Amino acid sequence: MTTVFELHGNTPSPDGIARYEFHPLTQTRADSAELIEEVALAISYNGLSHSVMMVTPVDMDDFLFGFSRSEGIIERADEVRDWDITQIDDQRWHADLTLSPRLLSRFKQGRQRLRGATGCGLCGIDSLQEALPDLPHLRSCPLPPAELFPGLRDRLQQHQPLGNRAGAIHAAMLLDRTGNVLVSREDIGRHNALDKLLGHALRQRLALYDHIVVMSSRCSMELIQKAVRAGVSTLVNLASPSQLAVELARRHGLNLIHLPRQGSPRVYASHPETSHPEVRSPSAHQAG
Repeated sequence: MTTVFELHGNTPSPDGIARYEFHPLTQTRADSAELIEEVALAISYNGLSHSVMMVTPVDMDDFLFGFSRSEGIIERADEVRDWDITQIDDQRWHADLTLSPRLLSRFKQGRQRLRGATGCGLCGIDSLQEALPDLPHLRSCPLPPAELFPGLRDRLQQHQPLGNRAGAIHAAMLLDRTGNVLVSREDIGRHNALDKLLGHALRQRLALYDHIVVMSSRCSMELIQKAVRAGVSTLVNLASPSQLAVELARRHGLNLIHLPRQGSPRVYASHPETSHPEVRSPSAHQAG
């Protein structure tokens, strides 16, 4: 006898979560669960196509500004004259940003097509110079105080409303030097979560010197590049950094700290004169 499972479609939600039915493997009775939404967002500037990114459709305005800053297209929020976001259907969105004539001319000169993905931040890059661009060296900034780190993992989780409901999502949280949480953003892509956070700061004209970004993900070199471009002083990740991420952080003066689940925070990059004994950099043979 063949058992037929009747599963119905999703129940969409405006907050980036959809409810889908499923059936347990050994049962016939259907159940349901909340899942993080993922949509294709086509981004254009003055009508010129630039990229397609897979994103969670919340805080889209912040994402557009942060993405544009990370791409080197803008440096200030007021360089975007206007923007429009259109939902085409459940899975496709389109955003068009209007740049000033000066920026549009520069954009056309460096225009390239790329198809973004949640796991890759270099899609469409066709030269080593584009993959590893020259970035500024950040102004020296002290490491965060050691007392900021106990309980930091739990604090990040407390500021993940989507993650606490459905899981399977990355988070970025912005702190001032005293540890006050200023804002947090979530997305299915770790790069997008950071872009949303940086976009919010850009739109609020918030200078990120002596501020701390905490991320739920591993640290790849693309996150270092985004943080350096935006002027972030300290990046804390809950998972280990890659070798190249550490090299770039050291090269550009970004404080880079891994906060493992067990043990003390690991400082992989900092200015020598700003280090303090409470949080030590591990020896080279320690696991990342």
